[in-house]
Amino acid sequence: MSDKKFFIGVDSDGTAFDSMTIKHTDSFIPAMFEVWGLEDVRERVTEIEQYINLYSKDRGINRFPGLLMTFEKMIEEGIFDKDVKDLDAFVKSGRGFSTKALEDFIEETGSEFLKEVLEWNNLSDKLFAENCKDIQPFDFVKQSLSKAQEKAVIGVISSATKEGLETDWKGGGIAQYASVILGKENGSKKEQLKSEADGKYDKEKILMIGDAIGDLEAAKSIDALFYPIIAGEEEASWEKFYNEALDVFFSGEYAGEYEKALIDAFYKRFE
Repeated sequence: MSDKKFFIGVDSDGTAFDSMTIKHTDSFIPAMFEVWGLEDVRERVTEIEQYINLYSKDRGINRFPGLLMTFEKMIEEGIFDKDVKDLDAFVKSGRGFSTKALEDFIEETGSEFLKEVLEWNNLSDKLFAENCKDIQPFDFVKQSLSKAQEKAVIGVISSATKEGLETDWKGGGIAQYASVILGKENGSKKEQLKSEADGKYDKEKILMIGDAIGDLEAAKSIDALFYPIIAGEEEASWEKFYNEALDVFFSGEYAGEYEKALIDAFYKRFE
């Protein structure tokens, strides 16, 4: 076991890598058009999906509730006429959001609509893998992790697939800084943080770095600290972390007014 006193959890998509836009604009949305057509409302569907998943307070939400929210907004606007009750039931089932969980739910229910969702899910993964080949981390990520790992155990805390995460982190030259890489197979981000850090480190020595409110909520679920990577200002956020915030964290002066100012600025992005 490491004798390091600090733990830093790092989200991947949209935090370490500029993959959130690729995930939605180049993967999830094209897969929607492939499975459900929607050519006549392509522009509006794109706007709805991007707003929910990239620019609203729900940025970073898992793909299945994100898809459900997109469909619900489309139904509200009269541009989608399918019954999404089976997707709603799956999202609320509490069995997790893995592909295997969806396949099991389909086997139990025989839902034709969820078979389409599974097709969308698999095509989304295929497109995302193709589009993310050789993706590199934001500037100052590698420098920050190199500096951080001198005193902290670093863990990747993510809702992406573990296989995809390992590919990205190895290809981006930063896998060597992470003691553990956790993906959606390891449960929610809250569950991942709880298993890796809660009770193992002092609360003020646990920090989660993320770009979405879900990352903040995961941190606060174990009373940990949070450092925001602000959408559209990712490289500036990492530069500030490298030059200032990491040192403040290690000094024990992060909790309180310093963190509050960062989180206030983070929330303003979603107003």
